[in-house]
Amino acid sequence: MNAELGFGSSFNREPKATTETAGKKGSPSVRRQTVLQVGDVDKNAKGTNVSSRIRSSRRTFLATSAGALLAGSAAEGPKKGQGRDAETKLAAAREGGAGQRRVRNRVGAVAYGYQYSIGLFSYRDRPGERFDAVRVVEAVRQAGGEVLQLYYSMIDKLDEAELARLRCRARELDVMLEVHGGGALRRTYERAMHKAAAVGSKVVGCSFGMLMRPEKIPTLKQWDEHVARCEARLRELVPVAKSLKIRIGVENHLDFTVEELRDLMRRVDSPHVGVIFDVGNTVGTLDDPIEAADILGPYTVATHYKDFAIEEVTRGFRFTMVPLGCGSLRLREITERLLKHIDPEMGLSIEMMNGQHFEVKWLEDRFWIPYRNKSARQVAATLRHIRGKAIDIDEFILQEEVDKLPHEEHIRFEQERMTRCIAYLKGLLDDTQKPLPV
Repeated sequence: MNAELGFGSSFNREPKATTETAGKKGSPSVRRQTVLQVGDVDKNAKGTNVSSRIRSSRRTFLATSAGALLAGSAAEGPKKGQGRDAETKLAAAREGGAGQRRVRNRVGAVAYGYQYSIGLFSYRDRPGERFDAVRVVEAVRQAGGEVLQLYYSMIDKLDEAELARLRCRARELDVMLEVHGGGALRRTYERAMHKAAAVGSKVVGCSFGMLMRPEKIPTLKQWDEHVARCEARLRELVPVAKSLKIRIGVENHLDFTVEELRDLMRRVDSPHVGVIFDVGNTVGTLDDPIEAADILGPYTVATHYKDFAIEEVTRGFRFTMVPLGCGSLRLREITERLLKHIDPEMGLSIEMMNGQHFEVKWLEDRFWIPYRNKSARQVAATLRHIRGKAIDIDEFILQEEVDKLPHEEHIRFEQERMTRCIAYLKGLLDDTQKPLPV
């Protein structure tokens, strides 16, 4: 697979913008302004060589990703001839040794990180070869991953034999499978739940919309009606989840505030309903991500780890997805809080939608009409969070730039960025997570 996909080549740079480097080169706000200028120049410049820009930091990426690649090969199991001792050592490394639980949570990918390779979303109609679900499992394993959150459309049309093949391959590579079932209000969501159970997933994610307020839901009354529909639908789905022995994870999808989602969990009050905690989307509802980890942590059954370069613009925030550690999110502090609440056996999946960008216009009066009880203290904490860390401008690459890549290079781009993000999150966990006594 290495030779086939060309995974050995790379083009990303080790993140170098920290609060420390910001002090040497200027304040975080100055660095952010520079990002805006660079982004505007790159967007409007004619004849920009995108491939050259992206490949400019190849050597540094290789150093960054080496640990993840080694971890990937190690997790495939002992080689022939190594015998029972090797198997025992491997099991001990995975589980933290005798009398201890796992040393750290599994780290892996959300399938969206391979959206071009798979042909998801805006790439549905692209020409060329596409990855099937088995190939994505193999790519995640090659990137050093130990968990994969599939999107339901990847398995929706698979028959029993194909589902069994997928489940078997994931087990062979020691990749735990999860499934995101998409929008839970659609009447076919139950089908996604059954498919998730068939591949051995214990979690099936869902959402109830994205950026709903104020564009789609402009009043508080309409929002309350929407929340009531969401609650009723979850109650309807609980018996199905119970029968399949899986848990539904409701994603904070730039719709619910963290308190609203917590309160929904309390009202539904089922062991079969929890949260997919998206660490970056919290900023879009003016919630401090660190506090959000404490509020939603006790309900979290899966994650969407990500990093955004968040810029303050005329009407609010502009979000651009960048590799972990290169954006505005204080991921170390978020992770430290989250680990206090979650099961060590839970997977931490990374959502790396390269260059995705959007705005949240929270400075407009109409933004606040469908909200209640959002305090100035919460808004201030959110602002402190994003202003406290500089953006690495070398990693600020918009989706429109990435889409100019040739087919094979685009596939490598996704793989290499995911490899890098997995290595980064594993490093954070190694720093903060220690073996726990049984």
